[in-house]
Amino acid sequence: MKNDTALKYPFLFIFALLFFTQWAFSQGEPFSAKLVLNQTPANAGDRYYLMHPFAMVYGPDDSLWISERRGRVMKVNSNDGKRRIILDIRNFVKFTTSGGSIRQNGMMGLALHPNYPAVDSFFVAYAYNFAGGTRCRIVRYQVKNNTINNPAGNETIIIQGLPAGDDHSTGRLITGPDNKLYYAVGDLGANQFANRCSPIRSQDVPTPAELSAQNYMAYQGKILRINLDGSIPADNPTIKGIKSHIYSFGHRNPVGLTFAKDGNQQNYIGAKLYEAENGPATDDEVNEIIAGKNYGWPYWSGLPDDKIYQYKNWSSASNCNASPAPGSEPECATPPATAVVMNETDTVLPNAQVPIRTFFTPASASIACTWLQNPTVAPSAIAYYGYDSKIPGWQNSLLMTTLKEGTLFRLKLNAAGSSFVTLSNGSDTARYFREENRYRDIALGSDGLTFYLLTDSTGRTSGPTSGNTNILLNRGSILVYKYTGTTLSLGEPPATSLNIKKLVRLYPNPATTYLNTEVKSNTAKPVYYFIYDVAGRLILKEKSFRDVTTIEVSALKAGTYIIKLYDGHMLNIGVQKFIVQ
Repeated sequence: MKNDTALKYPFLFIFALLFFTQWAFSQGEPFSAKLVLNQTPANAGDRYYLMHPFAMVYGPDDSLWISERRGRVMKVNSNDGKRRIILDIRNFVKFTTSGGSIRQNGMMGLALHPNYPAVDSFFVAYAYNFAGGTRCRIVRYQVKNNTINNPAGNETIIIQGLPAGDDHSTGRLITGPDNKLYYAVGDLGANQFANRCSPIRSQDVPTPAELSAQNYMAYQGKILRINLDGSIPADNPTIKGIKSHIYSFGHRNPVGLTFAKDGNQQNYIGAKLYEAENGPATDDEVNEIIAGKNYGWPYWSGLPDDKIYQYKNWSSASNCNASPAPGSEPECATPPATAVVMNETDTVLPNAQVPIRTFFTPASASIACTWLQNPTVAPSAIAYYGYDSKIPGWQNSLLMTTLKEGTLFRLKLNAAGSSFVTLSNGSDTARYFREENRYRDIALGSDGLTFYLLTDSTGRTSGPTSGNTNILLNRGSILVYKYTGTTLSLGEPPATSLNIKKLVRLYPNPATTYLNTEVKSNTAKPVYYFIYDVAGRLILKEKSFRDVTTIEVSALKAGTYIIKLYDGHMLNIGVQKFIVQ
């Protein structure tokens, strides 16, 4: 009876899903958390509100656009979870499961038109049956008042015949500052599990005859750049003598794409494109994507350092089907005797580009050969945080969600955007919102303080393993984390106080030798002090059990600094600027 009520009055049911607000502390920074949408109970059939979600886009009207692998697009109110089904073409999308595992096909990438809402349409990528196999097409739909249930007469095909399959289809889709579509295609899981006898084609480019015939199977392991009408941009790179839709190549499973934007998160700067990529048993990657560059797969994984990874080419073996068994990890297993095995430094790749970060390269070859124990985090999406007057220290950071650990990683870029800098925790990586979930995608709210995380509705993976056997906390959900600390604008005059409820007094300011900080007597002790330079680097940290603490600053260079204070409960009680003369 309860489920029937949820069907009859869906909005009432969604309201009932709203979480109580709780505090979520990550790296000493306070966030509130709530749940605005999730699945209904199991065995409810079509009563699921969010099932097998893949992509999430934050719209200009503060709505969330979500694609589901089973073939739907919905628009969700980011505050209360009310939803509207925009597109439902489940009868036309190839979405398959096997033994409870979700195959990596179905409806995938989603992007709003670059001029939305003036141009009220969106792009979506989905898999379809083709000659007994699987292909992908990117299409455009105009938003209508009614739910679109049939592609006929409603969709405009941008491009079709793109590679897709049951593993590593990838399918991430975004628009760029140049009004082009950027689409990521994986290597289709070649050389592993049941696809172990399929050759990896990440280094291939199509022939002129294949391009003329619109045979795009050489697009495996690539990031594509496509005109909005599906044609090849005239300024695309020429790779191995061929100009095609290929923008970069040598990828394994490029799951995340994002462009950098300016401090208002509005205008793109320098057209820098970043990508997150799944590695095999080791070496997940973050890459700066540069036109025409070769990112190494399958000849190397991560850095070409010969530490662990070898290219064990099962497709080259005369007895490929005999060994290893489909349930084995090819990256760890002993290859057939007739297979070609190559170290990472055996091949010189012209125009090669190495990652700007890898997760994680073990120091030795003694690693377990199961999906859950391999030292990888399984990236799922990536976003750029460009606000310069919101969360202190976050400006110019990449945010990467993961599947295996249910974590949001933050990595702060240097000024050139070519590497990462050390954060206040002494590492270049900070972890947030770590939960027993599989985070599928991330979207940033327009306020620069709110983060929307989309979770998988199952823990099972596309490989032969059973995946995460633990109970996921939030299946098929939208989790909302909002920063509740003090925001900071570096453009304000140095003397401007940014105290929280006047809890902190700072003097003298400017300082020369000593800086005094005074908190109210009822402040929970100890009080923690963190001093940063204007680039967000941690310079000094101290702890005090006194109301007035004197900090020596004579060793600091002349300039502007930021001090953040936390009480004994690690609640932020003040953020201020001060000057050292």
